Amino acid sequence: MNGTITVLVVDDDAALLRLLSTVLSNAFGEEIQIEVLDNPREACNFLDRHAVDVLLTDLEMPEMNGVDLQKFARARNAFTQVLFLTGHSTQQTILDALECGATDYLLKPVDRELLVELVRQAVQRVTRWRRALGETWRQRRRETAAQGS
Repeated sequence: MNGTITVLVVDDDAALLRLLSTVLSNAFGEEIQIEVLDNPREACNFLDRHAVDVLLTDLEMPEMNGVDLQKFARARNAFTQVLFLTGHSTQQTILDALECGATDYLLKPVDRELLVELVRQAVQRVTRWRRALGETWRQRRRETAAQGS
């Protein structure tokens, strides 16, 4: 498992994608790898081929909504942290997203400082999961080795 955190940003608004990518690049530099896609179907193809640690996605998009994209991502990596962007979703849609395991959500227009803080929290969560899983794996290897002796 490589140490770089992969963040996939999905929104059907190309201008917003550029803004989000720039804000995150400036805030995190080499700490995260940022991938941007403007189509949720392309995002599904990407998720089939790559591990994604943080998914930052619009909640309302043509073809596929963010909740369905979240479910698709989580079926491939249960540890993916999901942050939703929404400009006009109903309260029920937001509640559905949170009930399906969304990490958090941001309202559009996006508050840049809040965006960076929520992504930072998601990155920290991923890092803790990786550390815990790595330690569990190492402990099991030690136990297995001790049993074999």
